[in-house]
Amino acid sequence: MIEVLKTYNQLYMQNFSRGNMQEKEIFLLSNKNSNLILTAPHATRSFVNKKEKLSDLYTGALTQYIGEISNTSTIIRQKFTPHKALISDFISQNNLQDHYFLDIHGFKQNINCDICLGIGDFSPQNYPYLEKIIKIAEKYHLKTDVNNLYTGRFGLTGRLQKACHKPNIIQLELSRCLRDFDQNPDIVLNLTVPFLCEICKIYE
Repeated sequence: MIEVLKTYNQLYMQNFSRGNMQEKEIFLLSNKNSNLILTAPHATRSFVNKKEKLSDLYTGALTQYIGEISNTSTIIRQKFTPHKALISDFISQNNLQDHYFLDIHGFKQNINCDICLGIGDFSPQNYPYLEKIIKIAEKYHLKTDVNNLYTGRFGLTGRLQKACHKPNIIQLELSRCLRDFDQNPDIVLNLTVPFLCEICKIYE
């Protein structure tokens, strides 16, 4: 499994994390007709706030792999473009707004938390799957934080909430330790992958 993840990661790491610049599409949709769609908007570098943003390392490979083994649809940024290209626009253009979304990101801060969950402007009580996700995290002894450091208000979560007025998306921020299958293959194998796969199952 780790070797598969490393192979996938090469796709997003090429050209100094800008992906394959020869690809026609910025975002790649793998549609498995699932209720849930996993997204990785920063799998490669992106253009944010008029500057080039570094990629969220390993999120593209993890999202691609989890989507395949759990039979869950995915949308992954596969190349950098020197202008704003929003994944929310891609979702709208493909009429996917009625799905549930788990928006995969990565954080670097040294905080006492493994996973940050952003739910934007909705309250936790409005989210049908949030409590289940937190319980799954507890099962794997992962510490979670909801809507504090990462709220999702200014990313895909906020944009979809304003467009659809529904609590159908959660921004899920993973610590570097949970993503880095180069340095922490056992953690990714025994914690991250089963944790994410179990989350996908509750949306079936």
